[in-house]
Amino acid sequence: MSSTIGDGSYRINVSNGLLLYYHHYSYYSQKVLMALHEKNLPFEECVVDIIKGAQFEPWFLEINPRGEVPVLQDVGKIIPDSTRIIDYLEDNFSNGDTPRLIPIDQGAETRQKVMQFRQLLDQVPAGIVTMGSIFHPEFVKNPKAPFFGPVRKMLANAETNSSAILREYAEKNPKHKDILLQKADLQEKKHFQVISKDEFAKVIGKLDNVLDKIEEELAKHGKDKKNWWLCTDRFTVADVSLAILLERLNQLGFESRFWTGGRRPNIEKYYENVKLRESYTKTIPSTCFHVKMLICSQNPTHLGLGIAAAVAIIIGGVIIVKKILH
Repeated sequence: MSSTIGDGSYRINVSNGLLLYYHHYSYYSQKVLMALHEKNLPFEECVVDIIKGAQFEPWFLEINPRGEVPVLQDVGKIIPDSTRIIDYLEDNFSNGDTPRLIPIDQGAETRQKVMQFRQLLDQVPAGIVTMGSIFHPEFVKNPKAPFFGPVRKMLANAETNSSAILREYAEKNPKHKDILLQKADLQEKKHFQVISKDEFAKVIGKLDNVLDKIEEELAKHGKDKKNWWLCTDRFTVADVSLAILLERLNQLGFESRFWTGGRRPNIEKYYENVKLRESYTKTIPSTCFHVKMLICSQNPTHLGLGIAAAVAIIIGGVIIVKKILH
């Protein structure tokens, strides 16, 4: 089953298997999607329209009072947070044709290394990196779909108004008011790191340090380890975190800053290899999907512009899109 959720009339059907509430463009949803595909786990999906604010509708707040995707439903169990979800999948679905993403048969040292790199990567504030790149375009070069043109403007407006919007939702949902107000307070603190160039530069500096450690680890892979992933010859939870991070940085236009042009050749090679994995192609939205979402996101009065931009993607990529939009 695949459903797009956008209004309060939706009623949750209890599934006999796994049901994932997510959005295709959600960074943390992508981590869970990739883990599910790596583990060859069948699952039903409900796409929560976070672009239209469905995550703050009463029906979804009953599932996750924080109004965040992804959320995994396993029959009667509800598991929020991407890290918790992936750990749940590891603990409950790691037999037969369902491979482990946290190796337990390669020694304590390997397992510890996997978990350390996972923690290092998961500490990267993906939301701040994403929004900061929009407010400070001088840090990036040639952003790619979906982070271009009207999408960037929409995200900038959403970021600017996010705290106020959260407070509005808090007043409309008294049952979850306290949690939403806490979330609004936290958003205000994050917003400062987004709009302040100096604060954002500090975040980018920390990201540089993280990628230095990744490059250093990958550089240790000699001829006998040329087919290794980050920590071992197997694809692990650390690789899931790294793959989704590199994909987001590439989409935002950070690749020339962080790894191409000889800056970090081992990360560049790693990223090219990870894009060949089946789990990657099943997780990352395609060009056709971007086109569909771009058209659907337009207001009726702007539909012609949306179609023009979509056609531009098909025939010439982001450069032509920019010419049309500007």
